[in-house]
Amino acid sequence: MLGTINTDSIERFWSTCKRGAAGLLPRDGLAGLLPKDGLARLLAKRESTRAGASPTRSKPAAPAQAWMTPQERRSWVLEEPRWFFAILTLGFLALVEVLSWAMSGWPLCVVASTYQASPSCASFSEGVARFLTFLWNHTNSSAVTATAAILIALFTWSLWRANERMWSVTTAAADAARRSADALVVAEQAQLLAVFGASNIAHVLTELGAREPSSEEAPKERVFVQYVLKNYGRTPAVLKEISHELQHWSRLPEELKYFPIPAMPKEVAVVAGASSESLQCTLAVPLTVEAATSIRRSDSYLWFYGRVVYEDAFAREREHRFLYRYRIGPGFQPYHYKDYNKST
Repeated sequence: MLGTINTDSIERFWSTCKRGAAGLLPRDGLAGLLPKDGLARLLAKRESTRAGASPTRSKPAAPAQAWMTPQERRSWVLEEPRWFFAILTLGFLALVEVLSWAMSGWPLCVVASTYQASPSCASFSEGVARFLTFLWNHTNSSAVTATAAILIALFTWSLWRANERMWSVTTAAADAARRSADALVVAEQAQLLAVFGASNIAHVLTELGAREPSSEEAPKERVFVQYVLKNYGRTPAVLKEISHELQHWSRLPEELKYFPIPAMPKEVAVVAGASSESLQCTLAVPLTVEAATSIRRSDSYLWFYGRVVYEDAFAREREHRFLYRYRIGPGFQPYHYKDYNKST
């Protein structure tokens, strides 16, 4: 009977323990208590053990280091130096006050306290208050006026410095805004340039070169050059004045003069990326055989120069000057002389 009772008790106790353990564990068993990566490593270890391979130990991942830039590592002391010095000053005054109270019972005393017992010394705050009271009782109107004048002067000086700093900041901001606006205008403004077209200069020089040097017969046609004004900007340009000249000189004069042409193009507006009507400039005097020979020998040149005055979309008047020199072979090439090859 006792053995039966003991066996039944043990079986009931064991059943109770199993039910309690089953209630504590998750539905998926022991796997639910392990993390996903831990369970994967455990399964991989079992598979490698079954295959006969020795399980490899995974190296722990290196802790991530939070790198900070020098700007992020800057202390608040550098960010707010005035607050730092204010806190430092208050801390120093508080330390002096505490030390004055701690040393109030010492025998050596400079100022005796009037609020404590006679052997006690005055604290720092009491000494400051009594010193200010002494100054107030022994000052006259002239001293107060002088002190007030000094304080007003210091306040005025500090206010002037603050205004100067504000003015410098405002000026810098205004300059930055002006430079940004100028850069925008330059990027969007119209830009006219002369682009060459047809010309009979090479034909006339070849025809004259085939003649005898003593021949005085002039060619039937004069040399000319055609060109257009192309807008390489992003906004339209309105033509106001055009000047061009084609001359035969051995050297440039000291000053070039511009004479506006009487007949302007019918369409004075040149949109972005487009070109004006074709313009033609003709040499006033026909070339002779001697002049052609001089040009072929590079003793003299044909010079083509001019000026275009136009208005951009921002209602600003701009100017494009050009100066070219003709040589056998390359043709017209830009010639930089003084300010006769520039754009504004």
